[in-house]
Amino acid sequence: MDDTYGAEITFSDLEMFLVFSKTEHFGHTATELDVSVATVQRGIRALERKLGVRLVEQAGRRVRMLHTGHILVREAHTVLRARHDAVDTVRAESGLPHRRLRIAHTYSLGLGFVPGVLAELLQDHPELRFRCWQGPATDVVSALLHGEADVAFTSLSPTESDIVVEPLFTQALLLTVPADDPLAGSGTVRLSEVQGRSFIAMEPGSSSRTHMVNACARAGFIPRITVEGSDLFVVESMVGAGIGVSVVPEGMDNHLHPRVARLPIEDPGSAGRTIFLAYGRGDAAHESVRSLARIARTHGRRLG
Repeated sequence: MDDTYGAEITFSDLEMFLVFSKTEHFGHTATELDVSVATVQRGIRALERKLGVRLVEQAGRRVRMLHTGHILVREAHTVLRARHDAVDTVRAESGLPHRRLRIAHTYSLGLGFVPGVLAELLQDHPELRFRCWQGPATDVVSALLHGEADVAFTSLSPTESDIVVEPLFTQALLLTVPADDPLAGSGTVRLSEVQGRSFIAMEPGSSSRTHMVNACARAGFIPRITVEGSDLFVVESMVGAGIGVSVVPEGMDNHLHPRVARLPIEDPGSAGRTIFLAYGRGDAAHESVRSLARIARTHGRRLG
């Protein structure tokens, strides 16, 4: 049996293929990695030679991954996460500070909660450094599970056994309408009052969109979504322009928008959404993660 296949594969080979797997597009991969298209093509062909199997195929004018490519993506995530865990464990046992913490969070939590937690954490540990990334809740959880983030703040709870999940607090949901809307002066509102109106929503995969759709379903209707956005401020700007209404987390109340009014929803069962902190069980050994979790719990109790 020839066991030489794969012996020369590097972490860089795997990282490049993971970037390619997101879009299955040479040009997009080259742009993200800041290299030429030819470099990406040569890299993938070289990876195929090292493995002794084909990973991609030409499908008309497109390139798509074969089954073997999807298997490699799954295994590459495991390998790269193990590399990060090994480095962290060695540094922690040596008394060195944790490497830069990679924090993934949903859009709305980046408006106040996550910055507040990190500000307090830096007071206790000024030597720490962070890389923060925001995205839809499904992408945030995926980043954590694939080892691309050390810590996640999200309203979707991972169920994998190697992930620690802690509920932090519950956020109410608010209906946002134009400032000159007849409902703007209401103390509270029922979603049935806007059943026939156009809705502005976050992109699919966003927890804000999921909770909006679920709240409308509990009120007995499916929202007619006219515009989708990738940022809550853009969503509310669309509302302020009179295009439609939306449902946003109560954390948006910390930011004044002169052209919108945000109203508590009084529908039964519309209490809101739970915010979770999630991190790998292996990361629980690191002082920086333990300190972050402790501060996040404290902030969560204040909001709860």
